[in-house]
Amino acid sequence: MQRPRLLGSRTLRFAIGFALAIAAITIAAFTLVYLEVAREETNRLGAILTEEARLNVDASQDRLRAALAARQLSEIRRIDYLALFDANGVAMLGNLMRLPPIAIDGLPHVLDSGAMRKLAGASISAIVVARRRADGEVLLLGRDLQDAYEVEETLLRALALALAPTIALFLAIGALFARQTARRLVGVHEAITRIMGGDLSSRLPISREDDDIDHIAVAINLMLDELARLLDQLKFVGDNIAHELRAPLAVARAKLERALEQDCGGEQERVQAALDQIDRAAQTIAALLRIADVENGLRESRFRDVDLAVICEQTLEFYEPLAEAKSISVTSAANAPVVIRGDEDLLREAVANLVDNAIKFTPAGGAVTLSVGTVRGQPRLEVRDTGPGVAPTDRDRIFQRFYRARFAAGEAGHGLGLSIAQAIAKLHGLELQLEDSACGALFVMKPSRKA
Repeated sequence: MQRPRLLGSRTLRFAIGFALAIAAITIAAFTLVYLEVAREETNRLGAILTEEARLNVDASQDRLRAALAARQLSEIRRIDYLALFDANGVAMLGNLMRLPPIAIDGLPHVLDSGAMRKLAGASISAIVVARRRADGEVLLLGRDLQDAYEVEETLLRALALALAPTIALFLAIGALFARQTARRLVGVHEAITRIMGGDLSSRLPISREDDDIDHIAVAINLMLDELARLLDQLKFVGDNIAHELRAPLAVARAKLERALEQDCGGEQERVQAALDQIDRAAQTIAALLRIADVENGLRESRFRDVDLAVICEQTLEFYEPLAEAKSISVTSAANAPVVIRGDEDLLREAVANLVDNAIKFTPAGGAVTLSVGTVRGQPRLEVRDTGPGVAPTDRDRIFQRFYRARFAAGEAGHGLGLSIAQAIAKLHGLELQLEDSACGALFVMKPSRKA
């Protein structure tokens, strides 16, 4: 299970998207303000020029010259261009030598920088008003748009200055919320990991926010409470059944042995067969109780430093006669001590179960290899054989209790050996896995990723 990450989390993606949306809205709002201010400034200048043209349409040339001189020094009602043309469009007065191609209607018109460059050698656009006098002459008043452009530039700078902090602020807020959410999810992840590791007493953390995550956590915790209760009941019933069966089986076995010692009227074989079945049932019950004992962790108080290499050597020495009887070679590969904290008897039992299975399912002339060492400072134990291996359909089920693969149907056993080995490995913070092998089966015991 992967730990929740802040980068790439849905909350952070939402924050980024929200920040970008706010930025887009801000840009759109500033654009509307910019366009409205630019239009309003142009309309204001046009209204000033229209009013000036109306007031001065009948003024004499001397008065027009005086008006031009006065308006050029004014800040509010400044006039940059004043010209008087005769009825034929010939310049009579002012600083424009040609009549621009606009309607002579007394209304404001905008001339771009290209037109103004041809008319007056200016590089800035202008707004002009042309009005015809009673004698047919044309009065033209104009003003450049420098002020309007300065207002627009001010708005653009304000947008540039405000946009970056706005996006940064919303990103910071989003990252803060994402971090808080990630912290909560980390707590949930750790609790789930502990539960998956077998700690059924762990529960998902609940905050004081009473939000959707808390509601889900409460529901899951209630479900875990019920599951734990049911599992405890099931284990209690199973353990009680196993304990209760031991006594009557022992009594039955004693009676059958007594009958076997006496004259059974030629029924010795049947009595012996019944004894064998009782022994088999007793071994199964003992194995189930053994698993329950291991899973309950009742042996952890006996943990001490144990050398896995020594355990492997001792196990192979014990099974060597059995392997020789089946013409199977057994070898051990342990170059150095591999010390872990654990119960020596339980670890020896787990290794013995794996070696016993390997010898049991390896044909004559085959080989069983038991190796133990460290990989990246972590202990690793392997049991490899040259038997038939495990079919893909059986790989996910061989550690289940009482499950026996199809090729094991003719072999003695209860289908509990791998379950016991796995329980012992789990008690020691290890995991027992079946890994891919070119020939036969390969069982590996190594530190659990959940530990």
